[in-house]
Amino acid sequence: MPEFDVVGSCNGLLCLSDSLYNDALYVYNPFTMDYIELPKSRQYPDQEVVFGFGFHPKTKEYKVVKIVYFRNTSSSYSRTRRIVYPQSDVQIFTLGSSAWRSLGKLSYQFVRRPSEALVSGRLHWVSRPRRYYPARRLISFDLADEQFREVPKPDCGGLHRCNFHLSVLKGCLAAVVCGNYGKLEIWVMKDYNLKESWIKEFSIRAYMPKCLKQNLDRDRPLKIWKNASNGKVVRVLCLLENGHT
Repeated sequence: MPEFDVVGSCNGLLCLSDSLYNDALYVYNPFTMDYIELPKSRQYPDQEVVFGFGFHPKTKEYKVVKIVYFRNTSSSYSRTRRIVYPQSDVQIFTLGSSAWRSLGKLSYQFVRRPSEALVSGRLHWVSRPRRYYPARRLISFDLADEQFREVPKPDCGGLHRCNFHLSVLKGCLAAVVCGNYGKLEIWVMKDYNLKESWIKEFSIRAYMPKCLKQNLDRDRPLKIWKNASNGKVVRVLCLLENGHT
């Protein structure tokens, strides 16, 4: 039985990738149960793929964006280091057409996750830090003119970490930044592409009732563990009288 990854969603439609066969892509309507299988696109023997899927309100077109990073199979690399894919190919498919189109190379290396935010017909990704460009960049792709552009970042410093997500809040581009001990900051760009319009809309801290905190401080300290295998942090939020958490 095939297994699918959701690599994009827009207006109730899902863009699905067959996790067993990476070249199989579908656009699926979960309400009508209808779907279409997209034509095959160009593949490379050793590649890494980043997806995007969206709709532009002016052109009234749905497009699938497939950014392929690849390298020559003969290239040598150290197994102790992350594999680097120095070459790229941006492929576009417009729903209703019959074939993929190539836009050529891309000068940005994106974090390997699908586009998380579609705002005004523009998909958004965050770039990976590079050797000579250590700062992450916020990059948009306009589904109308098919151009990549840099978007101003919020002054939160959190985009330099890996524990963040882009999102859409009330039609605006938003960045959700995860801090230490469960703290969350949600930044919203009120006027698109205007750096000064980024504001910290929410600051959510890990909350603990005062009476519980006093009991924990008196009886035993607040415990925090870090799983060495996956790096996830586990925190005691509640301690019952019988000793269970």
